[in-house]
Amino acid sequence: MKYTNVLLSSVIVLGSMGTLSSASASFHTSDKIAHVAAKSTSVNASTYQNISKFEKTISSNKIVWRGDNITITANTLKLDAAADFEQNIIDTIVVTHGKEKHTLQTGDFEVKLLDITSIAQSPSNEWIAIQVEKSAGSNLILMNLKTGKYTILNERLEKAGKQDVETISSYNWSPKEDIIAFSYGNTEKSTLAIYDTKKDSVVYLPRATNYISTGLILWHKNGKSIDYISEYPSDQWILFRYDTGSKKVKPVKKITKKEFQQWFKLDKYPAK
Repeated sequence: MKYTNVLLSSVIVLGSMGTLSSASASFHTSDKIAHVAAKSTSVNASTYQNISKFEKTISSNKIVWRGDNITITANTLKLDAAADFEQNIIDTIVVTHGKEKHTLQTGDFEVKLLDITSIAQSPSNEWIAIQVEKSAGSNLILMNLKTGKYTILNERLEKAGKQDVETISSYNWSPKEDIIAFSYGNTEKSTLAIYDTKKDSVVYLPRATNYISTGLILWHKNGKSIDYISEYPSDQWILFRYDTGSKKVKPVKKITKKEFQQWFKLDKYPAK
């Protein structure tokens, strides 16, 4: 995934961290990065949701993702008149779930799609999230597997008056409900939100600071907390925690490159 690779290559190992404040201390934009709690927080897989992995295969004219009882097939075609990096586009996306089959005519989209970079299924198995790469950024398509109706989450936010929705870089479904947490923005700014598929409503998370990007979002197994790793300032990364009950965000710790890679293994992307 293009944006993920950029993230991994830009993470640096931070220096030693002495305890400077408690993890529950408030964190405002004007605070220095040193005020983030520095207590040891190891990666504990048992804390987080279990995410089913899909297998990706690529041929000359197809991109196929396979999971349990579901297959997503992107049929591609070549546009000779387009720029080199935009010549191979996705013409249709076919979603097969058991006996159900739904087709998206993506070649008719105003923004041409180049690749499918990740897939995630909701806990009820009624929804699928399809992350698609375009020439600049990524869109997130949410499809109802029963009806075939879909929402392009970027466009949903734009219609609500949000700006700078160039990319949805990180996301994950709640392990308890068909709600999805995601980060959106551009190359300079990242904002987090939660979309409820049943209510068609969006909750915007408070910004603990001016995140440049967000590289990972993981739900706790109880569905009550979300951990995410965001960049601020440039090339420095922090693990934040959002409580869905209190609707508050707190910083947990600075993240090294090695630690990030351990958290990233828990996410939806197939092993390379």
